[in-house]
Amino acid sequence: MKLIRPVKGEDADSLFPLIYQSPITDSILWDGPTSLEVFRQDLEEREARTTSGDRHLFTILDEGTGTPVGSASIHPDDDQLRGDIGLWVGVPQQGEGYGTRVVRELVAYGFDQLGLEKIEGYIFTSNWASRRIFEKNGFLLEGTIRSADRERGQIVDEWLFGITRQDYERRSAHILHLCTRQDWDAAQAQGEFRPDSLAVEGFIHCSRPEQILDVANRYYKGIEGMLLLKIERERVVPEIVWEASDGDDFPHIYGPINIEAITAVIPFSPDADGKFRKFPPI
Repeated sequence: MKLIRPVKGEDADSLFPLIYQSPITDSILWDGPTSLEVFRQDLEEREARTTSGDRHLFTILDEGTGTPVGSASIHPDDDQLRGDIGLWVGVPQQGEGYGTRVVRELVAYGFDQLGLEKIEGYIFTSNWASRRIFEKNGFLLEGTIRSADRERGQIVDEWLFGITRQDYERRSAHILHLCTRQDWDAAQAQGEFRPDSLAVEGFIHCSRPEQILDVANRYYKGIEGMLLLKIERERVVPEIVWEASDGDDFPHIYGPINIEAITAVIPFSPDADGKFRKFPPI
């Protein structure tokens, strides 16, 4: 089932209880709908504009039931050069990875379908959860916009995050695998990368670049001398399958990795306290 689809007026019935007088509005510019009827009319107008191609507005769906659980959008500028992303997810669904995966889909839509050259996100400086969502998707912090907006009578600052087409294409071309020096030495001797996990689970765990810090801290915290294998997706001979795990989609390689698909081997160690904090230079 799809994660997002174009907005429909009928989505108001499911979305209204999630957004009306909700704490979600504390972290977005919109104060929320004033009534179900007004909200339904608004979504009907958005549906018409999206159908005509004038806007790009989506409803986030529960992948199990298809029930609307949030809203998302991408707004290109008049020159179709840059666009900015906005979204909200209902409180009951927060923490389940919806935000990260929706931003990923909107980024792909913006670059692949709309032909944008850059995509941005504007986030209140108090909203660390949203900041993490954009960082996981390869956005870079470009600065802080002081006195950027007025939210419920209060002047607020915003972080500006951005990702360029070049960033997107570079990151999309590669996936990463975190391994020990011993595993890599064995791969060089054998002519292919075949870790023990392949025999046990039937596939090799890999990650997008933006996922690697979470993976490292979850499974390898405090371990020195790890290596990151940079794998060029188009060169991989075995099948790569994207599968859900820990609230996100991860690439799994179903077979030993042919050595020519590994284009770089990058030393990767934690900080003094054992935590990985720095994204590797890839």
